[in-house]
Amino acid sequence: MALWPRALILLGVIAVGGPSAAAPTPPPSPSPVAAPEAARWSRNRVFQVSWVSDPSPVPLLAIHAWTITVLDAVGTPVPDARITVLGGMPAHGHGLPTTPQVKSLGGGRYLVEGLKFHMPGDWVVGFRIKAGDLVDSVNFDVHFD
Repeated sequence: MALWPRALILLGVIAVGGPSAAAPTPPPSPSPVAAPEAARWSRNRVFQVSWVSDPSPVPLLAIHAWTITVLDAVGTPVPDARITVLGGMPAHGHGLPTTPQVKSLGGGRYLVEGLKFHMPGDWVVGFRIKAGDLVDSVNFDVHFD
């Protein structure tokens, strides 16, 4: 094939947005300003609780899940706990826009599905944990710009 037809084909591919055309860059999605504290003691030091988000970092405007790990005061995994999720934006006086559900994964690990943060600002996610006769709660702060 002669050089001239090849150049026209290449120009045609570029003009219609072929492989060499640059895709538009999506705007960056908001993310937490600082990594939230992902492990802490419950209010009365009954449980040690940690979490990870899926996806990570914690997304804004997307339903996602956290996996939390609950250990007792000596570091033993707490199986069969009943966990209630509470949360919201204290400065705005409203709760979470969803009702997250918790299911046990075994070994002191629990899947919290249905979390969503629908606006920038300071959020609190709280867990009330009941295991046998032990009851305590823990809060985690999450901030979005």
